[in-house]
Amino acid sequence: MTVKLGMRDFVDGGLRLEEAIETAQALVDAGVDAIEVSAGLTSSRIETVQTYTGVTRRRAAEDKLVHRLLSSRRPEGYFVPEARRLKRAVQCPVIVVGGLRTVGYMEQVLREGVADFVSLGRPLIREPDLPNAIRAGRRGLVACTSCNICMMHEGVHPLRCWRTSSKLLAEHAYHRLTGKLMY
Repeated sequence: MTVKLGMRDFVDGGLRLEEAIETAQALVDAGVDAIEVSAGLTSSRIETVQTYTGVTRRRAAEDKLVHRLLSSRRPEGYFVPEARRLKRAVQCPVIVVGGLRTVGYMEQVLREGVADFVSLGRPLIREPDLPNAIRAGRRGLVACTSCNICMMHEGVHPLRCWRTSSKLLAEHAYHRLTGKLMY
């Protein structure tokens, strides 16, 4: 059995990393086969899923992220520090998720023993065949820019990446302007 475990919260008085590690150790003692690092289980989703992870200025221009052109880059792997701490504390495979946006960084995380597996969420919405492409030799950035538009439409429209065409981006803008989205 694999468990996705919140390692910290983004609220005052929320779960601390030390508490989560104790919980993880108890889960391993109870027979858990692997633990996927997560966070923010008592916070709103918008606080726990970071936006624009690993987006450079060039990438912002290419992907019509005009508002990101003057912003600093947000680093990849925002749950890597928690995975590193957990890996040292438990005797089971550790899975890391959260803002992994370049194949090289994913490989580095695995090579350095920070985690045993990487998990992808939003990148697979835009590129469902991404694992096979990586296996076939793909390198560099994944197509997902972590814009979170896919999540804005949750429960309203089918799951998809709205950045794959100008037409979809315009449709998204219409839905946003008419107030028909979650946030």
